[in-house]
Amino acid sequence: MCQLASYAQLHNGSFEAISSMPNGLGQWQRALGWSNAGSSESTPDLLHYDAIDACDLPETSMGIVDSYDGDAAMGLAICGRPSTNQREYISSELNGPLQVGKPYAVGFRMANGQHTPTSQAGLAVDKIGLYFSVNPVIQSGTQPISYQPQLKIESVVYSAEWQTYIFTFYPEEPYKYITFGLFGDDSDKSIQIQRGNDPAVAYYFVDYLTIESLFSDYAEVDGERDPIVEQVRPSEGAREFFIPNTFTPNGDSNNDKFLPIAASEGNWTLEIFSSWGDKVYSSNQNTAGWDGNFQGLACSPGGYVWQITYMEERPTGRPVRRDMRGMFHLVR
Repeated sequence: MCQLASYAQLHNGSFEAISSMPNGLGQWQRALGWSNAGSSESTPDLLHYDAIDACDLPETSMGIVDSYDGDAAMGLAICGRPSTNQREYISSELNGPLQVGKPYAVGFRMANGQHTPTSQAGLAVDKIGLYFSVNPVIQSGTQPISYQPQLKIESVVYSAEWQTYIFTFYPEEPYKYITFGLFGDDSDKSIQIQRGNDPAVAYYFVDYLTIESLFSDYAEVDGERDPIVEQVRPSEGAREFFIPNTFTPNGDSNNDKFLPIAASEGNWTLEIFSSWGDKVYSSNQNTAGWDGNFQGLACSPGGYVWQITYMEERPTGRPVRRDMRGMFHLVR
């Protein structure tokens, strides 16, 4: 059975729950459940549409960006110029320990926003990652945390628009904490200028961090997995989809494409991610489906994460973004 995952592993992943409205930069502590990894000097920025001065969305001091989800986002100077070893992190205690050996979809959204002439941002960097730990980690000043993240983006990333990153993660320990940022010193990092003449920091907006358990059961028929289609609905009143657990792109015209089916009309986007967080498919053509290839090459058999995104209209206020995701297997 393909079950929709729960959002319960990480509290306040969209930074919507706040103790009070930020009225300046460096007020990460007003986002409930989040810390700056215990540093006495690093100052991530809680950003909000109802804030004032330099921390109000969408026109912040570091760039222009709308939130990915809701009314808030977090901004971090992830690193500074090469060899300065300057860092900012955000960290949170999970609602409960992760289960060892069980699969989880770990996701976050990240953007650099539209650059402005007065912004100090404009650098970009590779190896941005997530570190899971049994105990909280502590940053000394603005120095790098030396631990190696279990999940990271290997390439240099820079985008004015929000990009989605989703990894499949199998915990080796009952981790209770998650920390986001750039780990280790600058010696093996590629820090590049993307905007401006002499930018001081690689500044990234972050939103909608999620950790969701993924459970898949399969019926066996003659030693092979039998595709099962499950009805998936994330919450009462949300849209329903019928999702296959497996697909077999072998050219026999039977189950050759991974294609969710919506139970009702409306626009939605399908994205598919490998276990390493690479996006191998994205389409809003809801009759297309994925053929198991990426950039002209056949993808390896194994587990992949699907994500469906659509906008839910509200009687008042901005539409709400709805994401749902789960795991399926490609069988060759």
